[in-house]
Amino acid sequence: MNKDYTRVAPRDFFNESKLLKCLGQLTLAMHDRKTPFQIGMIEDNGPFQIALMDDGHLTVINREFKVKKEFVIMKTVYNSKSNYPLLCEHNYCEYVVFDDHGNFTEEFIEFGKGL
Repeated sequence: MNKDYTRVAPRDFFNESKLLKCLGQLTLAMHDRKTPFQIGMIEDNGPFQIALMDDGHLTVINREFKVKKEFVIMKTVYNSKSNYPLLCEHNYCEYVVFDDHGNFTEEFIEFGKGL
């Protein structure tokens, strides 16, 4: 992962803001207890450290997420045109977290319920 990748405006303002928007949507659902199953976040209380992953996705490397008791990677597709391009990676499989309205997808709900 590379947290010091070369950023280009305006492209990376949009890429990083979409990541933060998605994680904001997720943590709001967690805070309001509106997740379809237990989702937790471990944070270090420092500034968000956004990194470009080797596979071309963006993630916040100093925030760890768990679905039930399993660690997952929450990441967004770089240059996505989607409104909420958040993906959940677990055991090298990706699950789309939100639809274009910010609601949890059936795919993500089934993944979480199956753990």
